[in-house]
Amino acid sequence: MRKSCFLLLTLLALTYIYQGYRVADDYIHDKIKIKTRGKLSDIAGHVQSIPLETPDSGAIQQAGHVRKDGNHLFLLSDNRLLHFNTHGKFINRIAGDINGETHITQYALNTEANQVIVIDDRRNISKYDYDGNRISKDPIKHPWHKLTAFAFHNGCLWATAETLAEIQDLPDSYRIRHNLYQLDPDMNILSEQTLHIADIGREWIFTGTCVSELLADEEGIYAYVPPSGTEHLLQDTLYMAEQKKLPLLYPKRHPGTACIYPVRKGARYTMSTCNNHTGRHFTFCYDHLNFTAYILPKGFKDDLFGTGYITDLQPMDMYNQSYCFIKSGNKDRPVLFIVDVNA
Repeated sequence: MRKSCFLLLTLLALTYIYQGYRVADDYIHDKIKIKTRGKLSDIAGHVQSIPLETPDSGAIQQAGHVRKDGNHLFLLSDNRLLHFNTHGKFINRIAGDINGETHITQYALNTEANQVIVIDDRRNISKYDYDGNRISKDPIKHPWHKLTAFAFHNGCLWATAETLAEIQDLPDSYRIRHNLYQLDPDMNILSEQTLHIADIGREWIFTGTCVSELLADEEGIYAYVPPSGTEHLLQDTLYMAEQKKLPLLYPKRHPGTACIYPVRKGARYTMSTCNNHTGRHFTFCYDHLNFTAYILPKGFKDDLFGTGYITDLQPMDMYNQSYCFIKSGNKDRPVLFIVDVNA
């Protein structure tokens, strides 16, 4: 038994040494190119520009959280959930109001039923058809302190939420738990998993309340948290790439757990973006095919449409196959750009 344990530990140590050597060797031989400037054409296979028509409820000032289903486009703007077609023609306002007392916090598309599921800040969940007719409105009954991310994937709703757990040894004290929930279309819980910090080869701090997206890879659903800086993202990405090559050392995670990552994992590109209210922004992108890391304080430069630097490149699907950004166009009408990244 002792001999087996010793051999296993030796194998693990050699594997770690091999892994460290591979990463160091990549740097020594300049296999990995690090760029502080990048063009949109470096990563874009195809880019579609869509001028958005002005809604009847007023001009679009701020827009985000863009989702696409066939010829349907949806986005959030000034507490309005707006519906366009893929030519930019305004179809209808699904929910919300600029001056409304209730604010939209999350939404997801149930593409199988052609429904939009909306969650507001008063803990209500409403369903609408694509014509804007409300089908139902119900209170969320789960004892969540805060719902942080929401998505529809593989016939189910998925949500990350914070709950408050009392600390036994400290009366009136609580700690925050982060969980991933699988739900049916009526928000009944099908499964619950604890969110853990992913193994990325180092310790990093997840401060809570900032899970921004639910994404998917070959192992399932994971949560994305934008990092505070880029200094470790290349190291993290290379470590995760090595994990997939070492199944003995890194078996599939145990059932009942899900992971939080500081990067979005794609088939070819691993990406992370930060664009917060303080004006701080950056884009990190690693090309696994060409071994190129882009660490861009201004984002990618749009060399295809000449719109300047792209500081907020956001995914439109859970597998990170297409991204989008929005820029002001003629007469301040925003233009949505959909970027299909090179496979």
